[in-house]
Amino acid sequence: MVREVTEIIHHRGVVEKIDGPKCYVRILQHSACSGCAAHKLCNSSESKEKIVEALNVDNEIRVGDTVDIEGTVSQGLRAVYICYLLPLVLMMLFLFLGYHLGGELTGIAFSLFFLPVYYFVLYLYRNKIGKHFGFTVHKL
Repeated sequence: MVREVTEIIHHRGVVEKIDGPKCYVRILQHSACSGCAAHKLCNSSESKEKIVEALNVDNEIRVGDTVDIEGTVSQGLRAVYICYLLPLVLMMLFLFLGYHLGGELTGIAFSLFFLPVYYFVLYLYRNKIGKHFGFTVHKL
């Protein structure tokens, strides 16, 4: 059986706050195994509540409404690339560079020094990067 791949990610949530065009929605994020029939018997199932900022495209949404939040798969893949894949590749590059310049300890120092700098730069540019990511809200 072939499964159809969708380009839209959906989450159901409750509107907590509306601030002009922005809408803050509380969603329940589940781990992959929380949907399993035996999740109550297993200690590894997990879920967290999160507040997500989304663009309010429907002016009829009020605080307390149940809504559907939509994002794209490409946004998720871009986030994985920026937060995990790119720093891993750059850390390995700094490790090899440091190793060839001064040995093992220098390589380790270069790679470990790089990570906080990388994430600090991401933090400084969070608003600019955040413009490429966004969710929209639709009333159910």
